Amino acid sequence: MRYTRHEEALNFAAHPLLWGLAKAARHRLPCWRIPGLGVVVSDAQMAREILSRDTEFTKNGPGSFAGVISEGLGSTALGNMDGVHHRELRDALSEVLSRERAESIVHGRLAELHTLCDSVIAGNDVDIAHFTRGWAGRIAFDVIGASPTSGDEDAASHELVRRSAALSSVLGFRKPSPNAMRNAAVDREALAALFHDAYRRPAPPQSLIAILHELKLDFASALGLMLIYAIGGTLTLSAALPRILALLIDSGTYLDLVRNPSLISQTVDEGLRFTTPLPGTVRIVRKAVDVSGIPFRANTRLIILTCNLARDPQFFDNAERFDITRVYNPRAGRLWYGAGAHHCAGFSLAQRELKEALRVISTRLPSLRVSSRSVTFGALLPAYRTLQVGSAEPARKWR
Repeated sequence: MRYTRHEEALNFAAHPLLWGLAKAARHRLPCWRIPGLGVVVSDAQMAREILSRDTEFTKNGPGSFAGVISEGLGSTALGNMDGVHHRELRDALSEVLSRERAESIVHGRLAELHTLCDSVIAGNDVDIAHFTRGWAGRIAFDVIGASPTSGDEDAASHELVRRSAALSSVLGFRKPSPNAMRNAAVDREALAALFHDAYRRPAPPQSLIAILHELKLDFASALGLMLIYAIGGTLTLSAALPRILALLIDSGTYLDLVRNPSLISQTVDEGLRFTTPLPGTVRIVRKAVDVSGIPFRANTRLIILTCNLARDPQFFDNAERFDITRVYNPRAGRLWYGAGAHHCAGFSLAQRELKEALRVISTRLPSLRVSSRSVTFGALLPAYRTLQVGSAEPARKWR
């Protein structure tokens, strides 16, 4: 299948070792101990239990993401918190990404999608990957409650995404090198400069900055949280939308979506299942415990391969096939968004962004083709660097 080949290229370019490990693990036991790395978990039922048992499996500890996040993003970043304080802070910030606010923010950015479609209708090829990065950056500024001080919204939005992607590169499964951490510090300071002036001004209600002001956090304490929102709010969308659109075109199912708009929600679920933009996550065993009859020692590092959970045949028939008519399986959950106390806070926003983007594009553009593409190497989230698309029909000539 052609779309499988393109997805393989994306994943291999981003994580050649991890992707090879993930493919090998699909044909082994539910979990697989690898000396020097930890225990690789590929079983969806086991993973869901681990992710839901927050008191027994933590994001903190030796070999976790927490230490790297603290060093790269700051000690107050939401991603390196766990336990009661983490939940209290998430509750305080819940309205920032509520369903109602997500709908309002995305609705305010639909004109940019229509402008993109206008260009394709006029007969132009457009780089949907480049467009999505800028669109994601604008939405992230809206969520945070900041306006680019330069007045050049497009340039600032692309810089926000570029710096966020660079900063996220240290959040992998191996300890980053000293040089990588030095580069991360540069990116962190550049992002801080984008937010600094905005943090001194009154912010829109329900924005991240407005809530942080209510919590009486100074800029240094608030920066880590803004960085987490910048990274999480831009990378998922900028990676997922071009990949899902390419899958629709490559698999020949784009026309099915055009003819049946009611498939949009299923398309988003299936697209995220199939691409699983974040291929894995890490948990640390707090104390000796059994999961599904398998014992784990305290301090064991668990690498949960999200990309494999989404292909677990216990929950997904013919899981290697991209199928936008697939009925969502509530038993599986949406494990690509996590589970339990650390379920992705940006779930509502990501869903609204992808649904509205696919709705506008499939309504305005009845046929699409991919004219060229290139992959991103070494990214945290596998993504297209470029994805040129255009109409599969001749441009209209008006007389």
